[in-house]
Amino acid sequence: MYDIADIPDIPDQSQRIEEITVDCYGQAEELSAFEVYFTDAMQFPFPATWRDPDEPGHAEPVTVLGVESVDERRGILLSVKRGDKRRRLTADQVWANDEKSANAIILGDYRHWVEELYGLTPGFD
Repeated sequence: MYDIADIPDIPDQSQRIEEITVDCYGQAEELSAFEVYFTDAMQFPFPATWRDPDEPGHAEPVTVLGVESVDERRGILLSVKRGDKRRRLTADQVWANDEKSANAIILGDYRHWVEELYGLTPGFD
C-alpha cells in the first residue's frame, strides 16, 4: 500500500486506481477516495485548461485553486480562477497544463474513473 501522495508516481493507471479505491464499497466511497486523492496529492494552485464538453473545440485557460466541494451527481468540483472571476468546474473538464505533473496524472485518473469505469453513473455500484 502506498502513501496517497506517492500514488501519482505509480506508472500503471489501473494500479493507481486500485490503490485509490482499495477499501471502497460502491461509487459514493470511491468518489470520497478520489476527493482525498485530490486534496492530499495535488499541488494547488496550478495552471490548467477548461474544456467544455458541450462546446467542441472550447479550451479556456484557468488557474485551479483547490477542491471546492463534492457532489454525488456531478462529482468533484474544483474552485478555479477564470480571468478575474472565481467559479466551480467539474474536475473531469479540467486538464493540467503540465502534462507530466502529478496534477495531470490525478485528473487523468479521475476522468478515466468517470468515463470508463462508470464512476458517476447511477446503478453501477
